[in-house]
Amino acid sequence: MNHGECMICGGGYRPSRIPGLLECAQCSFVTADIRISDDELRSLYTAKYFAGDEYKDYVAERSLIERQFQARLKCLLAMAPDSGRKRLFEIGSAYGFFLALAKDHFAAVEGIDISEDAVRHASTVLNLPVRTGDFADFEFPSPPDVVCMWDTIEHVKNPDLYVAKCSKHISPGGLIAVTTGDIGSLMARIRGRRWRQIHPPTHLHYFSKATLGRLLEKHGFRVRFVGYDGVYRSADTIAYIILNIKHQYPRVYTELKSRGLLEWNLYLNLYDIVFMIGEKQ
Repeated sequence: MNHGECMICGGGYRPSRIPGLLECAQCSFVTADIRISDDELRSLYTAKYFAGDEYKDYVAERSLIERQFQARLKCLLAMAPDSGRKRLFEIGSAYGFFLALAKDHFAAVEGIDISEDAVRHASTVLNLPVRTGDFADFEFPSPPDVVCMWDTIEHVKNPDLYVAKCSKHISPGGLIAVTTGDIGSLMARIRGRRWRQIHPPTHLHYFSKATLGRLLEKHGFRVRFVGYDGVYRSADTIAYIILNIKHQYPRVYTELKSRGLLEWNLYLNLYDIVFMIGEKQ
């Protein structure tokens, strides 16, 4: 990761108002003030990340996660006519829940993730064509028509290289779809350092709607769609993250759960997760 030059505009970084982050003096792109090796990055995404560290239990919440993916897929299909003739590739495919939905709508789907545990589940349980590895080292067997990065671009060391590689292999008219936290959103500005998306080293980069759009345009994509993505979550997971992970109040969480007060779900859109689709020119 090169902190000397902004990946969006080439400007220089200065300390952000949020400790531990850097901000481009020209375009206001924000990045974490850390350097991390490939091995260190891989070590973050073990089974524990998906069951205890970042999520309460990612696999157990599959039905809720799929509801979120169904909404994204519906939007994507509206912009991808003749999807049954197109190839879709997902970077950061995790446990394969999105690909499992998309495979019925595309001629072929494929994915990659650095988490061995997630890929093992996607390939053996869901029987999906996914592999473990860094997308930077991946060679496409066939050029994709659609590439998705769902809540992934903030996790990788060099997202500009990922987008550049996608642009190189996607033909004109092909699509790239990205979701990520919007540090320029009202919620992020109100919460400041306490915004829930700020937690390096798993989140290394903090795009705004403007800087994400500039990144796509820089690499030959015309922005065709911009929206804000909500999430489906169980009250159990929300309480677990807030009480166990963030504030270390496990007894409060245990008491709420024992009383049956966490057995409900909700949909929440705080308008701070940007959803953007670009078309290759």
